[in-house]
Amino acid sequence: MKDKEFSNLPYDAIVKALFENYECIYDIDTETNSYRLYYESSAYQDFKLKKSGSDFFESLNVTIPVLIHPEDQELVLSMLSKKKLMEGLAKEKYYSLIYRVIVNGSPLYHKIRAIRCSIGGTDHILLATRNIDEAIRRDIYHHTVVNDLHKKGDTYLEAILASSIGYMEVDLTADRILKMSPLYTSKGILTSNQRGGDILRYSETKKRISSLIIKGREEYERISAPAYLINCFSRNEKRASVEFEIETDTGDSAICREVYYLYRDERDKHTHSFNVLYDLTEQQKKEIEMKRLEEELRMSRIHNFTSQMQPHFLYNALGSIQEVILEDPEYASELVGDFTTHLRSCIRAMSHDAPLPFEKELENIRAYVNIEKMRFGRKLKVKYEIQTDEFDIIPLSIQPLVENAIRHGIYQKGKEGGTVWIRTSENQNVFIVEVEDNGVGFDVKKKPDNESHGLQNVRFRLKHMMNGILHITSEPGRGTKAVVCLPKNGVNNENNHT
Repeated sequence: MKDKEFSNLPYDAIVKALFENYECIYDIDTETNSYRLYYESSAYQDFKLKKSGSDFFESLNVTIPVLIHPEDQELVLSMLSKKKLMEGLAKEKYYSLIYRVIVNGSPLYHKIRAIRCSIGGTDHILLATRNIDEAIRRDIYHHTVVNDLHKKGDTYLEAILASSIGYMEVDLTADRILKMSPLYTSKGILTSNQRGGDILRYSETKKRISSLIIKGREEYERISAPAYLINCFSRNEKRASVEFEIETDTGDSAICREVYYLYRDERDKHTHSFNVLYDLTEQQKKEIEMKRLEEELRMSRIHNFTSQMQPHFLYNALGSIQEVILEDPEYASELVGDFTTHLRSCIRAMSHDAPLPFEKELENIRAYVNIEKMRFGRKLKVKYEIQTDEFDIIPLSIQPLVENAIRHGIYQKGKEGGTVWIRTSENQNVFIVEVEDNGVGFDVKKKPDNESHGLQNVRFRLKHMMNGILHITSEPGRGTKAVVCLPKNGVNNENNHT
């Protein structure tokens, strides 16, 4: 800015009020509300602001809708009302407001700054604007990075504590416990007066822990010592650990591992340790349970395969194809292809149970349906209402539901036959697969424990491999519906498909 641009105003008042780098400056007479535009940068000239007028606050009703971002218009109109301006300047020397303007279709952050001063013995408000978009976006980016780091830190801490049974935050330099989980009080390590809020000494608590150790005590005392851990950190070793066997409250023993995460507190430059205690006995139990579950899934996969490859199905399918060969060789060839597709899917499911794209399961379903249609003829109708297939599912999980609908629903109706509907859809939480028939149905309340072994297998595999839910409803004489819900975020509940 140059002095001559403010020839009608005292230059020192301008500097005091607005400092520098402002692109537009208004002078408003508080008695009459009249205003003049005293300075306008080349960038602001594109806005074609009015140079003067009889009422600054009335002119805002015209200027704001053209210049200000729609989401900020109400705020700016309110904050620049004469009442707000005068109240703000009565409390503070400067009155500021950040908002967004629209430039070439894009929002840019701008800042208004106002000050009251006397010019020629009259009370005035000097109001100026400047472009602070780059600075604001830099701050937003900085805050985003910081927040992301905090979130990562919280995630890492949550992962560290997920399988732990207790933790303790320690100032090693000051021999002081800053925070600890309830585990140590439940073990009787702390005395009653210490529970009352006294400063906890790490060395004293460590002795009490040591007194409960029945195996590995010497190693625990060596590794957990403040001097040892501080020395580790000085060598740029950020972690140490020790295993030992401890006596529990019930008199049993438990194998534990304590891990020490070392860091420096930048406020006092002390070396700190975050001690996390793990019960390896519990971990071993979990590993045994995991192996048991894996074995059950393996057996379930085998049972699922054998249920699909029952001899009577193979003989009936191949026998029917043999009968068709002489009458319609082309149709027979298609059936052989369908039979091969179904057989290949069953063999693949027996060798591994990894989820596969739903379109692959649907391919097997279509092949199976074509084989059944050959046997049942016009008695069987199958309709596909596929709204989405962009999800994974474990193999041979929907096909058995279709098989049940055909054999136990439609086939039981005799010559009348019926229809099976196969649908897919999705909502915000889950992918949904429905298999519905208008067959004979059954009374669910009278047969709570009569679910076939095949359905039990499907339910078991869906639950333990995909956290999925299988829900079956039926009504005698009206049919049966099987609904599979597969969570998008790994969490499922009974209401997600509604």
